[in-house]
Amino acid sequence: MVSFRLSNKTASPSIKLLVDDPIVVNPGEAITLVCVTTGGEPAPSLTWVRSYGTLPEKTVLNGGTLTIPAITSDDAGTYSCIANNNVGNPAKKSTNIIVRALKKGRFWITPDPYHKDDNIQIGREVKISCQVEAVPSEELTFSWFKNGRPLRSSERMVITQTDPDVSPGTTNLDIIDLKFTDFGTYTCVASLKGGGISDISIDVNISSSTGKRHMFMM
Repeated sequence: MVSFRLSNKTASPSIKLLVDDPIVVNPGEAITLVCVTTGGEPAPSLTWVRSYGTLPEKTVLNGGTLTIPAITSDDAGTYSCIANNNVGNPAKKSTNIIVRALKKGRFWITPDPYHKDDNIQIGREVKISCQVEAVPSEELTFSWFKNGRPLRSSERMVITQTDPDVSPGTTNLDIIDLKFTDFGTYTCVASLKGGGISDISIDVNISSSTGKRHMFMM
């Protein structure tokens, strides 16, 4: 004899995400977020939402699984899975998607050779500053070159990276007691440790008539 017992027991929902937080990806990659229920009676329904905007149009939803094919920087942000079964409060778990990016490289020279009262003089200190916007900023690294050859920090050529809280994404090359032999093309190369993103390279020509700039993607 088989007997059945009916129960009116209910329980509020609980869930977990089977993903890291944050998730750092390269543009063009596909990303899949998985949300599973760990409790709730009756069985809760699962939905995905995005903070500060709607889900990307290309999003594919399958139950608690969200897939974004060929992700772009516009798709970055916080994604939340919400479980609801009308018992108690809905359950919510979130993760932040960060899409790697390097952009807006620029430089400036101190003293400013573009200012009529300043110029590059032998025996003076010259500082070349290079700045880029990087996501995530903690993966940003800089390399310096002179006429195509790697530069390392020394007593006369001091390479520093400024406090990210004060001037994020900035590196400086201080040339102490400028000499004729210091004239040449200095290159600042910004890259991300995670890879997958083209470097940004900025050339600065230092001479008695400095005033040229080039920027290109490597």
